[in-house]
Amino acid sequence: MASRCPGGGQEVSWRSAAFTLGGLLLAAATVLWLFERQISAVWFGLGLRPEVLAVLERSLDDQKELARLDPEGRAAYRRRFEETRELLQHLRILEHNRPGLLRRSGMVLLALVGGLLVIGGSAHLVRMAAVREETARLRARDRRRLAELQNLSGWQETARRHAHEMKTPLTAARLELARLQQLAGGEAPPPSDEVRQVAGSVVEELDRLGRFAQELTGFARLQRPRRERHDLHRVVADFAGTFAAAWPNLELRLEPRPAAGADAFTVEVDREMLRRALVNLCDNSALALPPAGLPERPRGTVVFRLEGLVDDVALDVTDDGPGIPEEVRPRVFEPYVTTRPPGEGMGLGLAIAKKILLDHGGDLELRTTSPEGTTFRLLLPRPPGELPDPEVRS
Repeated sequence: MASRCPGGGQEVSWRSAAFTLGGLLLAAATVLWLFERQISAVWFGLGLRPEVLAVLERSLDDQKELARLDPEGRAAYRRRFEETRELLQHLRILEHNRPGLLRRSGMVLLALVGGLLVIGGSAHLVRMAAVREETARLRARDRRRLAELQNLSGWQETARRHAHEMKTPLTAARLELARLQQLAGGEAPPPSDEVRQVAGSVVEELDRLGRFAQELTGFARLQRPRRERHDLHRVVADFAGTFAAAWPNLELRLEPRPAAGADAFTVEVDREMLRRALVNLCDNSALALPPAGLPERPRGTVVFRLEGLVDDVALDVTDDGPGIPEEVRPRVFEPYVTTRPPGEGMGLGLAIAKKILLDHGGDLELRTTSPEGTTFRLLLPRPPGELPDPEVRS
């Protein structure tokens, strides 16, 4: 048989050798992959323990206090402060990317399996190309999210400094004004209406600056999420019920739960932080609409809709407002970007919502906007090891 079909024998031999070599490579890759995952898990566990991060955060406060008590060593304390803050920021960024890093560690194994399948026929080339394309897409997405997270973290530090610089003179101004009012109240004749009006205006301006300082502080002090497993549909239903009357010119509506398995919309989320993100989105929608009761527009609507994706659970938040101006759209998630008149907000709501979603390992995207309405999409990753419904995977 071999003498009559020498070419066929060589082909079979080549295929056998190729599969043998591929099997050895696959076995080696499996061992390396398992070893790397174990090592990664250990290092992640050591570096991202809550008590380690808490100690670093306390160290920042200690260094600031030492710099205040020892002015001569302020420069040295400042350097240590910056080094510690940079380390803490890097650890938080690492924690944010932990699911993606561990998930991508299996890509080498997946690529080798795809390579073995290619030997069996050219149709598998398409699958391998799809894997490469998907891997490149995920890496580009993670790089973009990481850059956005670093940018917002920098803005947070700036907000912290500004809030601190504002609060001290604000407190002093309030105390001095109260003292002046006390002195004026004890005099005869009493202060004129004009003096009282001026004093009232000063109090209003100080209150406004105080609210701005409070907004800055809220942005600067965003905590790391304390994630627990929740059904996202139930979380949103609770939000829509609790806040049904919060905005007189808005009706909150949740679309029926899509047909899917019981765990199709399970996510690991900090309920309070997610609620804050949803409040900020609804605030923006309410402020863009006319006040309630006007005959031409009695009430606007915000619709919540869930969708199960392969890696994430998506929550679309859609209003029927006038849309976002075109010139603002590219910068809509940047801090201090707002379409409202000066003095009516600082433009931090969407930046805070974006930071909350990024800290969860997800994202907040501007999906669509037009004169008929705007849709924001919240993306929350599925818990590790959680698979979507077969309908979603297909």
